[in-house]
Amino acid sequence: MRKIVLSCCLLMLTSFLTAQQQKKEIYNDFSRWSLGVNGGISIFRGDMVSFSADKTYIGGQGGLQLGYQFTPTFGLSLTADMGQGKGSAKEWEKEFRIYPNGESYYGTKPEAGFAYYNDLYAKVKYFTLGLHGDFNVNNFFGTKEMRRWTVVLSPAVYLQKFSPKLYVKEDDKRFDTSSTLDNDVNLGLGGDLALRYRAGKYIDLQLKSGVAWISNNNFDGVATCCTTKYNWLANLSVGVVWKIGNNKKRENLMYAAPVILPTKEETRPVVKEEQKPVVKKEEQPMENVVRVVETVEKAFPVLPTIHFKRNLAVIDTVRYAGELSRIVEALKEFSGVKVDIRGYTDHTGTDRVNLPLSLKRAEALKVYLIGKGISTDRMSTFGEGKDMSVDQKDVYTEKARKVEVKKH
Repeated sequence: MRKIVLSCCLLMLTSFLTAQQQKKEIYNDFSRWSLGVNGGISIFRGDMVSFSADKTYIGGQGGLQLGYQFTPTFGLSLTADMGQGKGSAKEWEKEFRIYPNGESYYGTKPEAGFAYYNDLYAKVKYFTLGLHGDFNVNNFFGTKEMRRWTVVLSPAVYLQKFSPKLYVKEDDKRFDTSSTLDNDVNLGLGGDLALRYRAGKYIDLQLKSGVAWISNNNFDGVATCCTTKYNWLANLSVGVVWKIGNNKKRENLMYAAPVILPTKEETRPVVKEEQKPVVKKEEQPMENVVRVVETVEKAFPVLPTIHFKRNLAVIDTVRYAGELSRIVEALKEFSGVKVDIRGYTDHTGTDRVNLPLSLKRAEALKVYLIGKGISTDRMSTFGEGKDMSVDQKDVYTEKARKVEVKKH
């Protein structure tokens, strides 16, 4: 038991230290704290079980959770839950005997005052306090846009306190009146699996299921010599999560995409265009003709835009290889033209964040073009912040996160 608890604590500590090293400046504008309220149903298994031989008993549970997000992938949370459940005998234990002190009897000649397991039911009140390591599972499967849905896996260590009582099914009277079993606070292991939905800037909705192993063999009001390895408490609940501090921040850090380091530009082989044979036409002499040579200046073309992932100023050179090639060719063809490079962001954050980020995006394209032989004196960069030219339906999409190149 101690080795398991120490291993869990060591895992959480290691994850925490790793998360600290992964902190990036871009995360500082996200909120990190959250407060949740949950309520639902609960079941348990011990000597008495919720799914008993003659009836299914469903209990209730409610509680609070306080969370802190270190990175988009990892956080910690503290949960406090209270609940109550009922249970009765298993199919193969219906004829087992129990005495008013909660002790079971396995002999052939029972003493007076006993009852059969099947004639009783247990009512168990409980309180649990859990420390969870929260892992955002979606971030292990790629770095996507800011999501509305996410799945959180939360292994946990619990402090558990149980208060059981036995009742007679026939008249609902107390059975264990002579003594109370020892039910001190004990440790348990388990965890939760939660499905979170970003309903709004300040609120998340949550569907959560959890199970915890119980190391107390008396938790259900029945004392036996059996092992506790099959004792557990489970729950299914719905909840509301308030993202604290989100009024001044962009979003809770759980929904931010992890920071991606720039990757090396992939080089593609240059395919030379096949040259066609030139057929010379014999010129006919022209007499008394005045040749007028008309010079038409070619117009500077409209260049493609480059788009970015949320919160990043890294150009995806593979995805935009064609667009980048067209920009370089145009600038080399019009070698005397100066251009403005203007960066934009979507409408998610504040100007304090968006203006520097939009300028970084413009600078990223300028650095790329310099590497392709374009003179730095020909390019001016500007950070425009939020893109006000896109449709309202696109203000939070990739269409607003872009860089444009236009003639000065």
